[in-house]
Amino acid sequence: MKKKLVFLVIAAMILFSGISMAAKTSITFLTGPDTQHFYAKAIELFEQENPDIIVNLIQGPHSTNARQQMFMTASMAHTSPYDLVWADIIWIPPLAANGWLLPIDKYVDVNKLYAQNFRATVDGSIWKGHIYRVPVMSDAGLIYYRKDLLEKAGMKPPKTFKELFEEAQKLQNPSKGLWGFIYQGAQYEGLDCFYLEWLWGNGGYYYDPVTRKVGIDSPQAIQATQYLVDTIHKYKITPPDVLTFMEEESRHMFESGHAVFLRNWPYVWVLSQTDKNSKVKGKVGVTTEVCAPGEHPYATQGGWGVAISAFIDKSKIPAAIKFATFMNSYKIEKLMVKMTGVDVSRRDIYYDPEVLKWNPFFKDLRTILEHTRWRPATPLWPKLSDIMSKYLTMAMTQQMTPEQANKAMAKAAREAVKEYWATH
Repeated sequence: MKKKLVFLVIAAMILFSGISMAAKTSITFLTGPDTQHFYAKAIELFEQENPDIIVNLIQGPHSTNARQQMFMTASMAHTSPYDLVWADIIWIPPLAANGWLLPIDKYVDVNKLYAQNFRATVDGSIWKGHIYRVPVMSDAGLIYYRKDLLEKAGMKPPKTFKELFEEAQKLQNPSKGLWGFIYQGAQYEGLDCFYLEWLWGNGGYYYDPVTRKVGIDSPQAIQATQYLVDTIHKYKITPPDVLTFMEEESRHMFESGHAVFLRNWPYVWVLSQTDKNSKVKGKVGVTTEVCAPGEHPYATQGGWGVAISAFIDKSKIPAAIKFATFMNSYKIEKLMVKMTGVDVSRRDIYYDPEVLKWNPFFKDLRTILEHTRWRPATPLWPKLSDIMSKYLTMAMTQQMTPEQANKAMAKAAREAVKEYWATH
């Protein structure tokens, strides 16, 4: 009798264990490389609070373009190997327009998102009146500088293109490995983000999604391209290797003490002060982008959040929504600042005394983040972005003059716009 009772107890345990395991919902989450282990930690905390949900992290390549292509390729086949995706703000128009993202209006309180987050991070999550993403991270292009070198030379941070070029020339010493100015110069989205800041700051524009006009062949735009080319070939403040630099290559060069000025995103500041190999601890200042006299400096609005595939199994939607909103919570966004140093989407984080102790410049960053500018919000952006980076590279490698490059860019962009709207 005892043996039979023990057998029944064991059988019941196995049965209930099986039911428990079967009741768990498993979802996949596509991100970039988790080099600072933030995603893993966030998932660990989420699963502790939600033991019935398993989040499987899929780490894609560092290139945002490559990750976007991974998600698009899967979506074209109407499959969902990635239930959730860490989505760039500029991905929303093309992905939503193609029907590849799940509208989440009925699952989230949009008014609450606006109340808690920077407006641009929520605006950038909306397409055609529907919200497709929960914002988590904001972003804005900044200029980092060696404040020790500027102070020693009696210089103030540059405000104009001319001041940047002159200060970089005076302070650099390429023969000893110290360059004046570095940025993201590879042929990819990062180059476009940087160039747009100079384009806007010089009074130009690329494409207006409302009027559908292309303005990249204007004198202001051609001059902005000339400035970019001149950093390498006229002023010689930028090494030719910049043509291979993305965010991390430029950050590492700055942190190793080989550059006076750096254009990059806010995540760099904390790493420059905490990385064990950084040679610029206590020597870094941060300022806004430069612009032409009489113009306004602009930072390209970046930012990331959690979007859900339109092809997710419907039974998994509640779990996916729960995880997406968890990532927007105060606790997780504060953890993100602590672990990665990036600027997050929630306003209240920028008033947290502990956060300001970690990142003193967040006090100024919150003002910058209220005055950023979007890349053109259009489903055409992936095509327009490729066109821009292609011809900028042609100009930077002197295969074309800036005027030739911008006119070719404008022609290709107008053809793309005409072709798209002929069928939509």
